[in-house]
Amino acid sequence: MARFGRFGLAAVALALSVWGCGAPPPSATSRATRGNAVRAGTRPVQIAPIPRSDETLAAIVKEGAMIQAGLDTIPVQVREPEPGAQAAAVREAIRRDPPAIIVEAPVAADADLDAAVTEARAKGLLVVTLGGPLGEESAGPGREVVVVPAPFGPSASRIVELAMRNAAKGGLDPKSGALVVVRPDVDPIIADRLAALKEALAAAEVAKVDELAVGDDAKAAAAAVADAVKARPAVTLVLGADGAALAAADAATGILKTEHRYVVAGYTGDETSAKTQTSVGEYAAVGLYAHDRLFRKAVYLVAREIRGEKADDRVEIETTLLESPATAALPRSRVEPPPVDPLAPFPE
Repeated sequence: MARFGRFGLAAVALALSVWGCGAPPPSATSRATRGNAVRAGTRPVQIAPIPRSDETLAAIVKEGAMIQAGLDTIPVQVREPEPGAQAAAVREAIRRDPPAIIVEAPVAADADLDAAVTEARAKGLLVVTLGGPLGEESAGPGREVVVVPAPFGPSASRIVELAMRNAAKGGLDPKSGALVVVRPDVDPIIADRLAALKEALAAAEVAKVDELAVGDDAKAAAAAVADAVKARPAVTLVLGADGAALAAADAATGILKTEHRYVVAGYTGDETSAKTQTSVGEYAAVGLYAHDRLFRKAVYLVAREIRGEKADDRVEIETTLLESPATAALPRSRVEPPPVDPLAPFPE
């Protein structure tokens, strides 16, 4: 069973508010939800996300889809495919003859998944793809609706602009060098965010831009960032292309302390932490890219289709940008105070 992620308790609270406080929210296959399906004349919408090694992120994605289904009062079934089995999950979904199938595009091209999506559309099913189109463009008669983030270029440019502003205010050379931290293959759009940040740094004429790949282990990622920064004296900007990479860039400041100062900025799906960190100037700027927003939008669009409202063939979700105050400069220096001897006399 997937454990609740960072937003698990909030998800449960919202679901309770949707379904009523007298009982827990029904699952997608519970009797109450099946009753909704009968009344609405629909079978459960099938959802096939990509397999994820990050269990917390997988839980957040699933919870987001379930909450939106509650808001729109439609039944859904979120499948949790094993690595390499996403196409099989889609074919199993086809056998359920749902009103729609929501499929998350994988990071790497998957010919078998493309074939499965084409099969779904050939049977007249609506397919909503997240992160990019899948299958044959001419497939049908079922429609394909593509849900994607809006281009990251504008937000990346602003993130770099504010990072350079804060570096200059802190007495650093903002064009000296930058390190972009990324978890490869974490989601279908990671390459787009990474490319947007690197293009923005190039446009800002930052002299040296390096890339560092990290894994899911937070402690190891922070140590890797600290080591990479120490090996690159010119780095004054460290940008994270995803939430864990941004957190690693932040945590590395605690490892380096005053040894090497730099500005932190980038992208994340953790809105609560990002708001706090930008408001106090710890992060220069953050673009909010929440993975569950794509799933929630997809469920919303399917609900509209079920009720006879046709969605556009392509739907873009804007990136919300959080900015640090104009007075912000470098993150605070995380130097531990010297230990206090409780037996020492008070200074005179």
